[in-house]
Amino acid sequence: MNVSEYNQKKQHILEAAIIKFTENGFDKTSLREIASAAGLTTGAIYHHFKNKDELFYHAVKEAMCFAQKLSKKDENSNLKSAEDMLDEISNKVKERMSKINEQRLLVLLIGYVLSKGGALNESLRQDYNEIISKVADMYFFAFGIENEYYKKSLASILIAALDGVAMQYSLGVLKQEDQKFKDIFVNFFIESIPAFMQKYKP
Repeated sequence: MNVSEYNQKKQHILEAAIIKFTENGFDKTSLREIASAAGLTTGAIYHHFKNKDELFYHAVKEAMCFAQKLSKKDENSNLKSAEDMLDEISNKVKERMSKINEQRLLVLLIGYVLSKGGALNESLRQDYNEIISKVADMYFFAFGIENEYYKKSLASILIAALDGVAMQYSLGVLKQEDQKFKDIFVNFFIESIPAFMQKYKP
């Protein structure tokens, strides 16, 4: 099996896991059920993930780590304009908000990790730090924010807001089909950050 086939099979497992975890929750979903949904053997699951905890974590991680796909350079390796960077951030934020199953699973994952602790807790903490750092770097290019503390603080606020939105989607407080809310959410950050920095410029 070459690298491309390996990654395709792994992604196929993750997609099947998202469906089963969403349908049945973590506790009531077995690796056998996920393997069956993916059309694979349980042994094939273990070839990619050492246990159900790790599979659950990675099934949600891609949606949570939207910021890792952000880039300050275009396809020609030229630095993007501030406007292009804002558009990319906005689109990635909306993309994360539109992933219905992953939103609910993220809430379940956070609760599970906090209750269990250990290695998963540390992995989640590191991932959050990486996301915040990535968004903070993009804020420098998109908004011209140079102060490290302000960059990371404003990035943390955005990620916290997204997690709060995920919880409200999961509870049915917010409706996934409400595109206007997504637009308001994105525009709020685009317009409020420059205003905040103008008033509290360090």
